[in-house]
Formats: sequence, structure tokens, C-alpha cells
Amino acid sequence: MNKALFFFPLLLLGSFSTTAVELGQPAPACPAVFSETKLSVDPSNFKGKVVLLDFWATWCPPCIKSMPFFNGLHQELGKDGFEVVAINLDEDRDTVSQFLTEHQVNYPIAFDPQGECPKIYDVKAMPSSYLLDKSGIVRKIHLGFREGDQALLREQIKSLLNP
Repeated sequence: MNKALFFFPLLLLGSFSTTAVELGQPAPACPAVFSETKLSVDPSNFKGKVVLLDFWATWCPPCIKSMPFFNGLHQELGKDGFEVVAINLDEDRDTVSQFLTEHQVNYPIAFDPQGECPKIYDVKAMPSSYLLDKSGIVRKIHLGFREGDQALLREQIKSLLNP
């Protein structure tokens, strides 16, 4: 399926969403499922941890560019209570499996081929990342990924780990 045809309606639906995630509000659960545990993404399961909830797809170049950085953050700050949780939006699970064989990640990935989570979170760009504090409250929303974002994101995570 043409990616633009998939993502354009998603953007339109998001612009009319009444469930948009807002700063200072609890992050909602969504039906994306972790392949290992078959559990859905529920931020309450990560209470006590700072979480970067990242929406991505294999066809998104900035998403791919962010992965080594997120691997490094997860490795560097995981022992301090930081977790990266990635929600993949591709429709074909085999494509994702092959992609993950070629691009190793060291953080959990959940799958949402029906695109329900981006509607709940009102995702407007790819990638989109939501930084949650230890209580599951959305503290920062990052749209896209650029090299210059790295220092700011690391600083924001560290400030939530050590308030």
C-alpha cells in the first residue's frame, strides 16, 4: 500500500481527534502489542520509569536515523530508570521483522498495523516521540528527528530522571 495513502488519512483523522495527548496529562494506553508478551502498550506498566514512547515506521528515514541514538540512550540511561518503547506502524509484520534483522534495536517494539495508537495520540509527524515522567505524565512531545535534537532530548530525559 502506498505510504502516502496510509499516512494522509491518518493526519486528517488526527486533526479532528478529540483524544489528543496534551502536555501535563497522563499518557493513554493504546492497542499496540509487544510481540514477546502479547501485552498492549499501557504507560501504567512503566510507572517509576521515564519513558520515551516513539512512533515509527520502516519507510520513514528520520525514524531510521533516530534508532542508533535511541539504542545509545537506552543503554546509557536504562540502569537509571529510562525506557524507550517504540510503536511500529507498518502494516506488514514480515517487513518489520526483516528490517529489525538489519537494524538492531535494544529496546521493546510494539506493533500497531491498524494505526489505532496514532489516532489516540494524535500523531502529526513521523517519527513522533512522547516523553513521559515517572508517573506516566506526558512532559514533552517531539515531532520528527534531527541531529540537533539529541542534546536537548538527553537533557530532558536526565532532568526527569533526577528532578
